[in-house]
Amino acid sequence: MLAGCGREDISVYSVPKEAPHSHAPSLPSGHPDIHSMALARPELKWERLPEGWEAEPAGGMRVASFKVTDPENRSADIAVIPLPAGGSDLELVNLWRGEVQLPPVGADAVEKEASPVEIGGSSGRLFEMSGKGTGGAADQPTRILVALVEREGLNWFFKMKGDDSLVSEQKPAFLAFLRSVSFASAASAVATAHGGTSAGGAHAHNNGRPHWSVPAGWEEVPGGQFLIAKFNIRGEDDAQAAVNVSTSAGDGGGWAANVNRWRQQLGLAPADGAELNRLTTFIDVQGGKANVVDLSGKDMRTGQASRSIGVMVQQPGQAWFYRLVGDAAVVEKQKEAFTQFVRTVDYSHAH
Repeated sequence: MLAGCGREDISVYSVPKEAPHSHAPSLPSGHPDIHSMALARPELKWERLPEGWEAEPAGGMRVASFKVTDPENRSADIAVIPLPAGGSDLELVNLWRGEVQLPPVGADAVEKEASPVEIGGSSGRLFEMSGKGTGGAADQPTRILVALVEREGLNWFFKMKGDDSLVSEQKPAFLAFLRSVSFASAASAVATAHGGTSAGGAHAHNNGRPHWSVPAGWEEVPGGQFLIAKFNIRGEDDAQAAVNVSTSAGDGGGWAANVNRWRQQLGLAPADGAELNRLTTFIDVQGGKANVVDLSGKDMRTGQASRSIGVMVQQPGQAWFYRLVGDAAVVEKQKEAFTQFVRTVDYSHAH
């Protein structure tokens, strides 16, 4: 439930952990898996609600939910949903267009669909589309407003959907609400969740993080909401790659699920059991062997050629994931350093 949602007060909402039996909404194929959403709880604040907006229980992946209804019984639903950054803008836009019975558009039309918008002091994008509703609102004139902004590894979606004329009338209030929101920094939440803090330098030896030696040329940057650590690597002609480090309880969903998620992000078809066995190699790490997969494809967000080397290290009760991804030439040049980095990680200080 929303806490302190009086219109004159600043309201704060924290994402609750999903119950085991709850069903998460479908995500575009490029999105990372959301088992790590429980690592920290994103918070959204706002100064006041627009006139006529009523707070509703926020279930599923919503961190906030509102409804507006007028005397003519026209209504609209407002949802605020944070998701791990990633995925295809084209896929998202066509998903929303399908909700109002509009035909899909091509990649060239996506940017034409967007207009700039201010969201909590940051520059975001606004998509607007109208058509006919589906389901209980079948064939009723329906309009959708979706504002999107990326912050600290999260895509924040603010979506208003409802009666076409009412949503049009509420657009100024929707835009005012977007300007009024503020976001709690994810860094402290991640540090608390993992019992440590962000750190740089050649040796990372923080409470809750493994002990590792960072190769020369790797620049540690804020990892965002769902990463233990992130390193950027620059190559020639502004080519770049990144190393992402994350962890999850148990087996993190399993090797096959993670490999196929990485394959989807590179525009590759899922691998079956036989193909997965062929692709998987192994390296020695602390306590045993680690699974490795080397993939080449196309970054679904940028359309550029990309290569990814992913590693899964299983420790007691916990899985660690390392991924070197980006420009193929940079990945090739950094492959040995990356492999050595993973081999020498000391997990005795991680918990």
